[in-house]
Amino acid sequence: MNTDVPKRFRSGQAWGRLALMLVYFLAVFEIALLLIGLMMLFQFFYRLIQGQDAERLHSFTQDLNSFIYSALQYVTFNTDEKPFPFCDWPAPDKAEDGPNYY
Repeated sequence: MNTDVPKRFRSGQAWGRLALMLVYFLAVFEIALLLIGLMMLFQFFYRLIQGQDAERLHSFTQDLNSFIYSALQYVTFNTDEKPFPFCDWPAPDKAEDGPNYY
């Protein structure tokens, strides 16, 4: 029998990760889902009216996608790096000839 099991059950780090994972799963992903739905509708009507994409919104949705990916990596134990707000918000890739909104 492994004697480390009781020690791991008392580890505050393990329970802290569980709490953070539940917060991301129950709250953050629901907010992100709502934001994606609103941005999807706004982008649709903007394109319908203006005939082009809202570039700033496009940039933000790329960042939001990166954030969701990093949060999913954390809650599925693919990484131990905590997502935003424990690290920097995902910054866009800086294209040399593209607009820079940051």
